[in-house]
Amino acid sequence: MQTHCPVILFDGQCNLCHFCVRFIVHFDKQITFKLCPMQSDKGERLLMAHKVKDPLSSMLVIDKNQLYKQSDAVLFIATQLGFPFSLANVFKLLPKGFRDRIYDWLGRNRYRFFGKQTQCKLLTEKQKQHFL
Repeated sequence: MQTHCPVILFDGQCNLCHFCVRFIVHFDKQITFKLCPMQSDKGERLLMAHKVKDPLSSMLVIDKNQLYKQSDAVLFIATQLGFPFSLANVFKLLPKGFRDRIYDWLGRNRYRFFGKQTQCKLLTEKQKQHFL
C-alpha cells in the first residue's frame, strides 16, 4: 500500500455519492484512495484548508495538495482505478466546460433523482480501511 493516498470528499447524505463510494471501495483493491464525508470533522477541515466555497456541489479529490473537482475529479478517480475505468479518459477530448455543465446538471438534480441518506450504513472492518 502506498504511503500517500488521494482523498475523495463526498456528500455523506447523497445516495448517488454513496453508490460511487461503494463502487470505489469495491474496485479499489490496493486502497489507492481514502474516502471522507464532507460533513465530518475531517472533511470540514480539509474543505477549509483548500478554501472550497460550495463543497456539496461536487465530489472532490485532493491529491498532493492539488484539488480536483467536477468532471476532473471523476476522471482522476477513473484513471487511478486503472483499466477498464481509465478508458473514461476519452472524455478529456470534450471541452472541460461542456463536461462540467453535464456534471453540474447531474449534481443539481442528484437528490431528486437518487434521494438522500437518512442514516449511515455500518461498514465492515475491511471497508473501514478506505476511510479517513
